Amino acid sequence: MSASILGMSAPRARVSRSALERNIARAAHAEPDAPIDLRRDACGHGGRIVAEVARAVGVTAAVVDEPSLAAEYGLGSSRSVPLPLASVFGLEGRGRPVLTVTTPVLQTKPLQAGDGVSYGYLHRAESDTRAALIAGGYAQGVPRAVGGAASVWILGADRPIIGRVAMDVCVIDVGDLEVQPGDEAVLFGAPAPHLLGQWARATGWSEIELVAMPGLSAEREVAE
Repeated sequence: MSASILGMSAPRARVSRSALERNIARAAHAEPDAPIDLRRDACGHGGRIVAEVARAVGVTAAVVDEPSLAAEYGLGSSRSVPLPLASVFGLEGRGRPVLTVTTPVLQTKPLQAGDGVSYGYLHRAESDTRAALIAGGYAQGVPRAVGGAASVWILGADRPIIGRVAMDVCVIDVGDLEVQPGDEAVLFGAPAPHLLGQWARATGWSEIELVAMPGLSAEREVAE
């Protein structure tokens, strides 16, 4: 894969302000004195935006990596048990997903029955199909264990990740979908919240671990 293709784009982490506001308000209503947890840049969701929304719904304190950060975020520093991360970020079926990680299709190519994919050719096509190379690999927080065990969402359908996840890219089987370079694949989040459960089962990791890794690595944007 050429450097020019890899340089085209990379995964992006989109934070939904409206989902975050709704989730924090609901969690704070259940536990009104609990602080917001902003450690590790709010688990990859962005400490500033999470602090801003938390203040707006009446949260007054935060658990932070460094005490000085609390004042920087406009909140008091606290060591109390924080609001549950799953509730705040819409994980494990609790509320709306806050973080959606998307990535562009870089290339597509036909696969003939028997063709091997990625390192070691651990995956071989069972029949003629089409594959798409998408940006994002283990260097961007995509766990290697999802290769051959989980999916992404593209053009309204779940499509399996095939072969080994590489450092900066991975491959999906797109079948007869009319996928083109530049199309957007959703790794997890809206509109495919079920994918994170697939990734958790494939890796044995928690959903918050899975969202934190690409959230900390990808370019982040805020949407309503």
